[in-house]
Amino acid sequence: MAGDKFRALRGEDEEMAGRNRAISPILHELGLSAFHNGNIKAALNFMSWACADPQAPAIWHRNHSEMLMRSGKAAAAEAECRLAVGCDPNCACAWETLGTILIERGALEEGCECYETAVRIEPTFSAALNNLAVILDHLGQYEAAEARYRQSLNVVPESPNIQLNLATLLWELGRHWEGREIFRQVRVRHPNLLRAYSLQIEFSRNPRLRGSPRKREQRVLVIVPGDSEQVDTY
Repeated sequence: MAGDKFRALRGEDEEMAGRNRAISPILHELGLSAFHNGNIKAALNFMSWACADPQAPAIWHRNHSEMLMRSGKAAAAEAECRLAVGCDPNCACAWETLGTILIERGALEEGCECYETAVRIEPTFSAALNNLAVILDHLGQYEAAEARYRQSLNVVPESPNIQLNLATLLWELGRHWEGREIFRQVRVRHPNLLRAYSLQIEFSRNPRLRGSPRKREQRVLVIVPGDSEQVDTY
């Protein structure tokens, strides 16, 4: 008798699990929609329910992690992103997001390794290439940083932030003409971009900085969010 009840309950659980798996993609889409519309509380709820599905794909966990990170919940974001790369070690976008989370809490070397992994998986992942270059730049590995910036620009040649990251590095290494030319091109294409204008003023007013790398904490470099065109995300 008890065995019959147990089997009946197990059957109900399996049926419920099947229904949950059927609606999980809908919950995920509702989470993305709520996030895009600025309702972060609803977005996190929907995404949490979707990711409770044991068969939730890595990209769902990555998207959930991104939302948690943007909500200031760094520890939860890191845990969710580690779950994503555990589900699928070949999810380049998850590695890139994990790298950014680690960088923001000061783990530069580990974050750099995550970006390297993302680039190995997806060699044309422009955000990961730029972000890797930013960290290499901070670590004083200038030649490697320049190579990664240029690789990133091969993918997105007119990205102003990546162009300005490269221009800043070239200027600080004493290659003023190259850096100035990139600044000029960005100013022509993006006349209202405050960052380009501010950097031009800074370098023109501080000639002592020319030819010598600035202190790490003074660097004006930009981490670029993961490109939605690289992975089916939001």
